[in-house]
Amino acid sequence: MVLLIACANLANLFAARGAARAREFAIRAAVGATRGQIIRQLLIESFVVAFLGGVLGFFMAVWLREAVVALAPQGVARFHEISFDLPVLRFAFLVASLTAVLFGLWPAWQTSRADFQLALKSGSHGSGEAPSAKLTRDWLVISEIALTLTLLIAAALVLKSFARMQSFQLGYEPRGLLTARIELPFTKYSKQEQVSLFSKNLLDRVRALPGIESAAIGSNPPLFGSWQIRFFREGTPEPPKGQAPDTEIEVVAGDYFSTLKVPLLRGRVLNDQDMKTSPLVIVIDQEMADRYFPGEDPIGKRLFLDDADGEGEGNKPFEIVGVVARMKTHGFDEAASSPLVYFSQAQVKRTGLVLFVRAGGMIKSLEKPIRDIVSSIDPSQPVFEVRTMLDRVEETWAAQRLLTFLLLIFASLALVLAAIGLYGVLAYTATKRFREIGVRLALGAQPSQIRRLILGHGMSLLAIGGGIGLVSAIALSQVLQKVLFEVKSVDPNTFVLVAAVLALTTFVACWIPARRASRVDPVVALRED
Repeated sequence: MVLLIACANLANLFAARGAARAREFAIRAAVGATRGQIIRQLLIESFVVAFLGGVLGFFMAVWLREAVVALAPQGVARFHEISFDLPVLRFAFLVASLTAVLFGLWPAWQTSRADFQLALKSGSHGSGEAPSAKLTRDWLVISEIALTLTLLIAAALVLKSFARMQSFQLGYEPRGLLTARIELPFTKYSKQEQVSLFSKNLLDRVRALPGIESAAIGSNPPLFGSWQIRFFREGTPEPPKGQAPDTEIEVVAGDYFSTLKVPLLRGRVLNDQDMKTSPLVIVIDQEMADRYFPGEDPIGKRLFLDDADGEGEGNKPFEIVGVVARMKTHGFDEAASSPLVYFSQAQVKRTGLVLFVRAGGMIKSLEKPIRDIVSSIDPSQPVFEVRTMLDRVEETWAAQRLLTFLLLIFASLALVLAAIGLYGVLAYTATKRFREIGVRLALGAQPSQIRRLILGHGMSLLAIGGGIGLVSAIALSQVLQKVLFEVKSVDPNTFVLVAAVLALTTFVACWIPARRASRVDPVVALRED
């Protein structure tokens, strides 16, 4: 779309330039130049512009490649493999050549069709230009405005979506939180007590590090995958095999909820007193409470959970001791909310661990101390994927961030090009009407009337182009709906704001040639020819 806007823009400017040189080409024709020679000369000029622009664009693309790679989603290797080679160079040359034909052929043809005899007679500010050429120039500007409005609205919708995404409440606080994965070998840590001892030693030593606010361990925390089991509520008939509802589960140790800053809504959290030999207890989230205990206090109620500890003992009853706020465990764009149940690691065994450390300072500097602590507990145990939780969250919106960046760049380019194109057409129109404006002023017209004359032309082009662009923007926004987050495809506030920005830009582009035309000296204008 930006390429089309650029082509329309340059076609307009070349057509205006060709019309302004009508007298020059009339003289060439008078001394024997053919129409084909004039077309060839203009095409060569447009090819030179296209070639220089293509070369400059190629080098700009080489420079901007690093920006695209930096904004690309993590783990997508194809972005990092982007390179500029011979096929890319050939493609750039092909696009530049096609662009030259697109914006060079029409103005060259229009210029060659001008009435050269009229151009020779009418002087330097006359014109042998056909009315159809003027109409075509206006429609090119209208097309630019329509395409620009479409791109601006698309960019604004995606930008608003991205802003909503960043401000969205996940149910936990990812800032200031460091994560590290530890996979204990099942053969070495086959007993519940071994896993619990490893976790206790790890948490005690990590908490002793300077600047540590809290530390915890989880097995299936947010953005680390999920584990689901079947359950049913005590006091209800046990569903047939395979028909019980599912819940996601998380096995925790340490200050899990305070470390992730998950609010406790009712009851208590899991603690060191919840041991293997003590009554089996769980904490549920608000989603579970709302869905399966509507209008009730779930504290003290029990759920039968199917083989939660993986020991093959079937359903076991667990008493609910607390309710916490719901977390978006799969990221901001989680399609459907699932209930979540939290177990104590001392009661349910898991060997896949994720360490959470909340600190006030430079959390990334904690990687080496954490590795050293794990090594001191078990020298053969590796630590991997040491990353901040914020990095993991930002990964989930990386595609949206890239889309936002690209659309904003393209929309900004479109706005600048459309403004230049509109300014060029109105400036040329004012120049062609130089003598007419002089006559109007000589007969008593006020400068404000001249300004309204030029501004009216520009605003009429804006109105037509804006109407077309609005329809195409609505169509495009329907396509974008699948990538928008909590933003309607037809958002009135966004549409009005973007239309206002485009109208203001158009007014500025129109005001400059209008102001210049209103300052024409009638005496100079009338003597010009």
